Amino acid sequence: MKTKSWRYAVLPVILAVGIVSAQDVKAQITTDTSAATATAAPYTEEQKVNHLIQVISKMEGATFIRNGSEHTCAEAAEHLESKWEKHKDDVQTAQGFVEKLASRSGLTGEPYRIRFADGTEKTTNEVLMSELQQVEQR
Repeated sequence: MKTKSWRYAVLPVILAVGIVSAQDVKAQITTDTSAATATAAPYTEEQKVNHLIQVISKMEGATFIRNGSEHTCAEAAEHLESKWEKHKDDVQTAQGFVEKLASRSGLTGEPYRIRFADGTEKTTNEVLMSELQQVEQR
């Protein structure tokens, strides 16, 4: 932040003396703005899905419940990743992934659930949609 303040304080003097042209200054400002925009580029849909799968895989002390059977979160992540790989041409967005693939069984239609270490349960839809909203707000 100090560097920017210094630049703006010295800039009028540099322009007045003619050390650099106004075009040079404009080019530098455009470059700085482009770099900041590139750094803050949004996630692609693929990156969002991969992030959501990672969130599931890294849950500590949680149990994934699919069709009445309990699974580790690592197993759940593998399952969701395989569903994504198989259907990503049909489901092209992270929201579609959550709603169509990660929320319920394709065989029974039963919602997938997550039991947390404290005993509370939520559907994967609740957990992943909340996480997706946070990712999209970044």
